[in-house]
Amino acid sequence: MTDNKKTVLIAEDEDDLREMYTMALTGKGYEVLQAINGVEALDWLEKSYTQIDLILLDIVMPGMDGFETLGKIKKQENYAHIPVLVSTNLDNDEDRAQALGMGAKDYFVKSQHTPSELVEKVNDVLKIEAEEIARKLI
Repeated sequence: MTDNKKTVLIAEDEDDLREMYTMALTGKGYEVLQAINGVEALDWLEKSYTQIDLILLDIVMPGMDGFETLGKIKKQENYAHIPVLVSTNLDNDEDRAQALGMGAKDYFVKSQHTPSELVEKVNDVLKIEAEEIARKLI
């Protein structure tokens, strides 16, 4: 993890999707950390939160699902500020509202978008975050 690259933590239990997203993001210059569930994502955050710029979080995962993981992320002072982009196949208003209400920055339905569109969404969320931080400094 270098200082000039942004780092994305991907929490996704489907191996093919996790690898596809990793390839798409690394191809655009991102560093990527991988977790297969919420427990692994929280482990990464615990040891590397200062280097993680964005969390890409699936909802349906074994062990600890994305909603529980998101709740734990947002309760932890050290990394509650890290933007979370929910990436899921749950395409309904209730799940979207729950994720956004819990503090996710955006909600991305995997089945409706390509990996390159995911990279664009990551870019957008990070750009908005940078603008919000800059406004607070003024």
